[in-house]
Amino acid sequence: MTTPSTTPSPASHPPTVTKGVLVYAGYLAVFFTTWVINGADYNRIGANAETTRLWYAFPTLFGCAFLAVALSVLGWWRAALFDATKSGPRWVWFLPLAMGGIIVNNFIGLPFDRLSGELLLWSSLGAIGVGFGEEMVTRGALIVGLRSRFGETRVWLISSLLFSALHIPNVLFGLPLFAMPFQVLLTFIMGGGFYVIRRLTGTLLWPMVLHGLWDSSLFLNVAAGREPSLIQFAIYPLAIVCVIAVLRQQNRTAAAA
Repeated sequence: MTTPSTTPSPASHPPTVTKGVLVYAGYLAVFFTTWVINGADYNRIGANAETTRLWYAFPTLFGCAFLAVALSVLGWWRAALFDATKSGPRWVWFLPLAMGGIIVNNFIGLPFDRLSGELLLWSSLGAIGVGFGEEMVTRGALIVGLRSRFGETRVWLISSLLFSALHIPNVLFGLPLFAMPFQVLLTFIMGGGFYVIRRLTGTLLWPMVLHGLWDSSLFLNVAAGREPSLIQFAIYPLAIVCVIAVLRQQNRTAAAA
């Protein structure tokens, strides 16, 4: 099923679900191989500049390099970055605005005197890697592949599930087992939120920027020994409501076409 929002751009290799999943699997292989080689300890990421470089910046940046090559070979850059149309009620703009406000709030009062320049450098590069890499692999290349077979509701569901699945292997590197379901649930909801922002703006660029800044604002607070504000959890119920609104509008549009 192809809707007006999913019309693919010309590509060297026509999109298929298999190709999208292979890109996803390749990114995972690069990321977690880097963790294995560098002896990652999930609970110590950000403890110092060295762990930030080896366990945060390197795996995400190496993953980005893989994605750049894969997208260039496939010819999927435009389809991965831009939608043919936008979708969503105007009030859904409150989601990215609220997310931006929480990011600013997390940065305000951050004790930069506790953070070395080297740690700030590598954490910034890691945030760029997260913003580009995780968005491009799940809400970029994967969505391009999924849209070759599925309508937008399934595209949202599968891409969000696989985004949350990215975090399951964290338990192999030190994340407590009891914390894993909670992390997977929150990342699934947040993935839906970033999907909404892509559909609302018609581009993956805004989810990339917001994802990178969101991750960085939380990461630096933890690295500085400061708990981020609990207000961040307000974004999750808002994301759920916005996903429902965007999917309903898209389904009505598809039914009327």
